[in-house]
Amino acid sequence: MNKLKKVSFIFLAFCIAIVSLNYMYCANITVTSLKTGDVIYFDNSGTNWNNVKVYIFKSGGSGLFEWNDSKSMTKIENSNIWKFEITSDLQIEKDTYDCVIFHNGQGNGDNQTIDLGYISSKFAYKCSGNGEYNKRNGYWYLYDKTDLEKLLSECNKYEQQYYTPNSWEEFQLSIEEARKVLKKEVKLEDANNGEPGYKCDYFYKLNELEQSIQNLIVNKELLKEKIDKANEINIDKYTKDSVNNLNSAISEANSSYNDTNLTVENLKKQLDNLDKAINTLKPNKDELKEKIQEAKDTLDNEDFKYYTEDSLNTLKDNLTKAKEVFDNDNSTVDSVEDSIKNLGDALNSLEFNKQILEELLNEANNTSFDKYTDDTVNSLKEAIKEAEDLKTNGNISIEEFKKVEKKINDALNSLVEKVNSVKNNNPITGSNILIAIILLSVALIVLLITFIFLKRKKNNKK
Repeated sequence: MNKLKKVSFIFLAFCIAIVSLNYMYCANITVTSLKTGDVIYFDNSGTNWNNVKVYIFKSGGSGLFEWNDSKSMTKIENSNIWKFEITSDLQIEKDTYDCVIFHNGQGNGDNQTIDLGYISSKFAYKCSGNGEYNKRNGYWYLYDKTDLEKLLSECNKYEQQYYTPNSWEEFQLSIEEARKVLKKEVKLEDANNGEPGYKCDYFYKLNELEQSIQNLIVNKELLKEKIDKANEINIDKYTKDSVNNLNSAISEANSSYNDTNLTVENLKKQLDNLDKAINTLKPNKDELKEKIQEAKDTLDNEDFKYYTEDSLNTLKDNLTKAKEVFDNDNSTVDSVEDSIKNLGDALNSLEFNKQILEELLNEANNTSFDKYTDDTVNSLKEAIKEAEDLKTNGNISIEEFKKVEKKINDALNSLVEKVNSVKNNNPITGSNILIAIILLSVALIVLLITFIFLKRKKNNKK
C-alpha cells in the first residue's frame, strides 16, 4: 500500500511538473497578449495538413472559445503559410489570451501541436517533429521581415561621399549582415545564460543596422575643401556684387563647418550654395572695355592707313570677338582674359606698311641732285639715309616713319637750284642773285641821273 502511495505521489509530482513546465513555456515565449488586428501565422510545410485551425487560450486557463469552435485559418496564395486575423467580434481584449494550438480538426496526437505561447504577428510556427504525447513540435521563425527590408531600402539614399570612411565601412558591414538575415530562416533561440524567453538574431541585426545609421559621421572635409577652393579664387577678376555673394556663401559655409551637429542635408546645401556662388561669379570686364576702346580708336584714327591689310584684318577679327565676349552675360574669366590678351597682341602686332616708306624713298631718290646746291642736296641725302636705315628695322612705328617723312619732305622743299654762269657755269645761288639786283639798281639810277642832267642842259641853251 505504501509502495502504491509512493508511486502515486511520484506520478502526481511528475504531472505537476509537466503542467508547471508547460505554463512556464507558454509564459516564456509570450511577448504580448493577442489583441484585435493581430495575425497568427502557421507554416504548413512541415505537416501538410489539408485544413488548419487555431485554438486560442490563456496560459494555464480557459480558451477564447470552445475547442470545437477552433477558427479555420486561410491559406495564403502560392505559399504554405496559413493565417488567421483577430477581429473585433472575438472581443479578445476581455482577458489575457496569449497561447495557441494549431490542429487539423481531426483529433489530438500528431493532428495538433503542443501548447504554444504567442510571440507576435511577425512570426510563423513550423512543425519539425513530435513532442510529448506525440503532439507536433517545432519552432517559431520570423515570417514578417518588412521592417528590415524597408530599412535596407532606405539605406540606398545614403551616399558614401558625404560620410567619413570609417563610419561608412561600419555601415556597409551592418548592411551586409542584415542582408544575410533576410536570406535565411531566422528561428527563435533560447536566451543566453538560461535567462527566460528567447532571442532572435533578426532584431539584433535590425538594431545594429539602425545604430550604424545613427553612427554615420558627416564628412566635413568635403565642405572644407570647397571653402578652400572658394578662398583661392582671385576675386580681383570679378565684379563687386558677385564677389560679395561668394563671400556670403563662404561665411555661411564656415558656420556650418564649425557646427558639431552638421547634417548631410545642410552639408549638401552649403556645397550647392558655394558651387552656385562660384559658378555665378561675373568677370570684371573693365580692362576688356578699355582694350576694346583702344582698338576702336586705332581703327578710327587716320593713322590706320600706315598698317598692312593683314594686320588690320587680324585686329578687326579680334575686336569683333572681344565685343561678343563683352556682351555675353555668361562669359567666363578665361574668355575675358583671352580676349584682352588676343586684342592686346593684335594691337601690338600691327605691322607698318613698308611700301609707303619705299614710295617716299623712290620720290626722294628720283630727285635730280645736279640741279640743286650742294648744301640742300646733302640735307636731302642725310634724310634719305636715315629712311634707308629705318627700312631695315623689323617693324617700324608710325612715329618713326613720320619723323623721317618730315625730314625728307622738308629737305625736298628746301632744295635750291644753282645760278647759270658764262665763265664758269657756276650755278645761280642766292648771293649771286642779290648782287645782280644791286648792280641793276645802280645802273638804273645812273641812267636816271644822266637823263635829268641832259634835259636841264638843253633847257639852259634855250
